[in-house]
Amino acid sequence: MSGLQIAVVGATGAVGKELIEALHDSGLPIGGIRPIASRTTRQLDIEIKGKSQRVLLMPDSLADSAMAEGVDLVIFATPPDVTRQHAPAIADMGIATIDIGGALPHLAALCVPSVSEEPLEQFAETRLISSPSAPAVALASVLGPLTRLGADAVKGTVMLSASIAGRAGIDELGQQVLSLYSSGEPPRAVFPSGLAFDLISQVGELQDGWTTTERRIALEVAALTHMPPQAIGLTVAMVPLFAGVALSLFVQIDPLPSEEELQHFLSESETLRMGDPVPGPRRLVGRPDIHIGRIRPDTLGSGIHLWAAMDNIRAGAVENTLQIANLLWREGML
Repeated sequence: MSGLQIAVVGATGAVGKELIEALHDSGLPIGGIRPIASRTTRQLDIEIKGKSQRVLLMPDSLADSAMAEGVDLVIFATPPDVTRQHAPAIADMGIATIDIGGALPHLAALCVPSVSEEPLEQFAETRLISSPSAPAVALASVLGPLTRLGADAVKGTVMLSASIAGRAGIDELGQQVLSLYSSGEPPRAVFPSGLAFDLISQVGELQDGWTTTERRIALEVAALTHMPPQAIGLTVAMVPLFAGVALSLFVQIDPLPSEEELQHFLSESETLRMGDPVPGPRRLVGRPDIHIGRIRPDTLGSGIHLWAAMDNIRAGAVENTLQIANLLWREGML
């Protein structure tokens, strides 16, 4: 059969479903898609190009199963523990492997193709490559062009939605809203302190005042932009939205570039869409680009303030993964 054979692990999850829908319009020469999901999935069939296809249930060892035979690319849209268990063994077979979410920090290079193609050197040796967390994709996409103008530090707030926790987070926020409207007891498995009509100011465990999530995103952005980790100070909060990521940033740049220079460098990126007002995350659901605006000089003249928003699933996870896959294809690595 001609064309690429692609296996999507986590095919019935929020990211996996959207990835499968987008693959056939990605520009890749698709020969076939193998949807693979956990044995606990309730969805046993999935629609691909208008046709129902049986979902394959995850074996104890994917690398030792027939599911990996004849596959050119395996994409893991799975929880970190599943990715860590199976992805390295698939790559050891010589099969190109993409991890969505950055679960393999010591094994796979992080890649945002619109920022840098350097990770291909490591991929050539390991056959592993990672699409970072959605907030890191957004931050690196915005900061990448600005570092070429001299940006050397960033501070700001990252606002995450319930979909960062996958389908379980989306479902629980919906149930919390309904329960509070009906004076019932809301479920609190994913968000123990509640998220409906509220926000969560601490996402992750605290370490010297910073949360593990804030530190992880800072390290991802540092690896992608070569900005020192200590120059990246982010507060991460969870807001009561079903989908999307929003960023309010101060980027330190000295000397301050002109408005024309900023427009030129930012508009060169294929993933950024500039304009005011920036749509809210809800209005960006299903769109593959990152919207940026509210760009204004700091009152002390030491940098710029800006706002950015995107769909964390479609733009942050799926689109960046498709860009990685296309890059591997163009470079003859699939």
